[in-house]
Amino acid sequence: MNITDLWNFLLVHPLISLLVGAYDLLPDFGFAVVLVTLLIRLALYPLYVTQIRSQRAMQELAPAIKELQQKHGKDKARIQQEQMKLYQERGINPLGGCLPLLLQMPILFAMYAAFQQAPLLDGEQLRQAVWPFIQLPAGVGPAEHLDMTAHWLPWITTCEQNGGTFHGLACPDHLFGITGIVPIFAGALQLVASLQAMPANQPKSEDPNVRMTQTMAYYFPLITVYFASTFPSGLAVYWVTTTVFQIVQQYFVSGWGQLVKYLPFLRAIPTPSDRVMAQHERAAIREVEADMAGGGAEADVAPGEWDASARRRRRRRRGR
Repeated sequence: MNITDLWNFLLVHPLISLLVGAYDLLPDFGFAVVLVTLLIRLALYPLYVTQIRSQRAMQELAPAIKELQQKHGKDKARIQQEQMKLYQERGINPLGGCLPLLLQMPILFAMYAAFQQAPLLDGEQLRQAVWPFIQLPAGVGPAEHLDMTAHWLPWITTCEQNGGTFHGLACPDHLFGITGIVPIFAGALQLVASLQAMPANQPKSEDPNVRMTQTMAYYFPLITVYFASTFPSGLAVYWVTTTVFQIVQQYFVSGWGQLVKYLPFLRAIPTPSDRVMAQHERAAIREVEADMAGGGAEADVAPGEWDASARRRRRRRRGR
């Protein structure tokens, strides 16, 4: 078995199997893509715990970091040193939020390959590619192909690619010539998700990792529009769905983030995480103030306001 066969066996054909199975349940390929995307996000949810914790911890520490900046003024080296100390005490990796993105890249590539292969497979070839217990949709005989139309995206019909005619979500969305509605929507949602992932009171930081993350929050939506316009629109539907899932997840875990900077009315709409995050922010500020004023005195922090393991790490560091 060569690398291509292994790639197809491990990821591409399983994705095609899931899409075919979902299409058999929902006779619209667009809804099939949405269903498969939700199943993937739910299956990988444990892997997103790192991202959730990183986003929330960064938001909780933002006010404390601002205190450090006000205390040390223009001493950038000292600010960065104290900032990294805070990260270490809380067990935070500033790039931890990027891990899920790296994990889902193979799935994204496999989804692209699935939309390249599936339109070319007739019923007989499709039967060999999908899992044996997956039933082919009605109307897909030995010589027929999958109907990859999303009826709720009527402007995506046919296109000529690689010397052949493709249909439905196998085609890119070029409603406006260069791009279309789905790619623009995907980019807009990515911007919302990126801003939401950033702390509402993000302090300026000299940490190159933090600055790179902040910069990518604005560039990544443009990259999303470009690729969603270039690749099959089914891939754009996948990205829209996974981003909506991410936005909902972040609403419950880390609130609105920097969205309130651009949409001030959101400040009046509380999120489930507001109360807990406010407690942890106050705890972090008191810890920083105690370190700066007391030369290592224990901060007066209420039980439950921070992670117990972080408190033990801080005590061990002060005992050295």
